Amino acid sequence: MELIVALLVLFGVARLAGEGMERIHQSPMLGEVLAGIVLGPMLLGLIDPNPVTDLGASLNVVATLGVFVLVLLAGIELGREGLRQAIHERSIIVAVVEFILPFSLGYAFAQTLGFNLTQSLFLATAMAVTALPVSVRILMDLNLLHSRLGRAIVSVALANDLVAFGMLGLVVAFSQVGGAPGASTAAFIAVKILLFVGLIILVGIILKRTGHSTEDGPSPMQRLLGHIKAPEGAFAICVILALLLGAAAESVGIHFAVGAFYAGVLITPQLMGREEFNQIRRSISAVSYGLLTPIFFAYIGLRFSFTLDAWPLIVAVTGLAFAGKLLGGILGGFAAGFRGAPLVALGVGLNARGMMELLLAQVGLATGIIDADLYSALIIMTIVTTFSTPPLLKRLLKRFKVEDILPPAAHAALKKPGGANGGP
Repeated sequence: MELIVALLVLFGVARLAGEGMERIHQSPMLGEVLAGIVLGPMLLGLIDPNPVTDLGASLNVVATLGVFVLVLLAGIELGREGLRQAIHERSIIVAVVEFILPFSLGYAFAQTLGFNLTQSLFLATAMAVTALPVSVRILMDLNLLHSRLGRAIVSVALANDLVAFGMLGLVVAFSQVGGAPGASTAAFIAVKILLFVGLIILVGIILKRTGHSTEDGPSPMQRLLGHIKAPEGAFAICVILALLLGAAAESVGIHFAVGAFYAGVLITPQLMGREEFNQIRRSISAVSYGLLTPIFFAYIGLRFSFTLDAWPLIVAVTGLAFAGKLLGGILGGFAAGFRGAPLVALGVGLNARGMMELLLAQVGLATGIIDADLYSALIIMTIVTTFSTPPLLKRLLKRFKVEDILPPAAHAALKKPGGANGGP
C-alpha cells in the first residue's frame, strides 16, 4: 500500500472511531488506537507498520511528528507560570514518590523471577514511566490541563520521563558491557542529563531577556519578528526552538518529546507578543488535532502485537504496574495536599503509559535486554493502563468541586458579585 493511500485509510478510520468515542463521552484517543489495532497486523492486516519496510518507516516519521506537535502544544498551553505553580503546589513530592514506588515494585518482582541486574533495572524503569503525550491528550480532552491536577500530572510525567530515559541509557550501557559499567560511565550519563537541564535554563534566560521591552520601544524578539517578511515567521521560530531542544534531548539519550515540551513552555506572550502568540497556538493546535495526533495514536494501535504463551506474566506485570502507579500517585498526592476525588484521579491519571512505554519495550527487545514474553507483557500492560485511564478519570471528574477544575483566579472571579455564581 502506498503512503498516501495508507494515510487516507488510517486517518479516516481513526477520525471516525474518535468521533464514535466522543459520542459515547469517551476520549477520542481510545477510538484512534482501536482503529490502528483493527487496521494493523493484529486483525485486518491492511497496513503494515514494520519499520523495515518503506511504508512502515514513513508512517513512523509521521507518527513522530504527531508526538512533536502534541507535546509542543502542551508546553505552550501550560506555559512557564503553569510549571512554576506546579512547583509551588509541591508536585515534586508526587514525582519522587510516584516514581520510586513502582520502580521498587518492578525491581523486586524482576528479582523474584530470577532476572539479572540489567533486566531488573529495565523492568523497574518500564513500571515507573508515564506517557507525557498520552497524559496531555487525555487532560486536554477532559479540559483538565490548566487545573491543579493537570499541572501536577504533566509536571510529574515530565520528571518521570526525564529520569526514565536517563535510566534507559544507563541500562543499555549495562547491557552493552555485559553488566554494571564502571563509575565513570554512570557519571558520564548523569553529566549529559545535567547538561541538558542546564541548556534549558540557559535558553530560558536568553529568551526572557530577548522578550523584555527596551527604553527604545519593542523587545529585540519583536523587532526581529518585524523584520521577517513571511507571515509565519513567529511559527517558524517556535518550531526551530522545539527542534533544537528536541535534538539536544536526543543527543543525551532523553526522548525528544521532553525537549519539545520545554520549548513550548519557553514560548510566551511576553516573548512573541500576544497576537503572534495566539496565532502560534492556533496553528499548532490545527496541525496537531486536525491531522497528526490522530495518526500518532492510530500508529500505536498498528504496532500492537503480543504472544499468548505467558498469560501469568502478562497479568502480573499489568496488575503490579497499575497498582504501583495508583498507590504511588495517591501517597505522593496526599503528601502534596491533594484530597478526595482529585487525589485518586492523580494516581489514575499517572497510569497512562502509551508511546513512551512502547518505545521502552521496543528498545528492550531490540537490544536483547528482554525476551518476547516480557515484551508481550509490557505491550498488554501499556494498552490496559492507557485505555483504562480516560474512563476512570471521567468517572472521577463527576465528583470534583469547581475549585478542583478551574484555575484559582477563575474560581475567585466566580465568587465575586456579578460572577457566574452571583449576579446583581
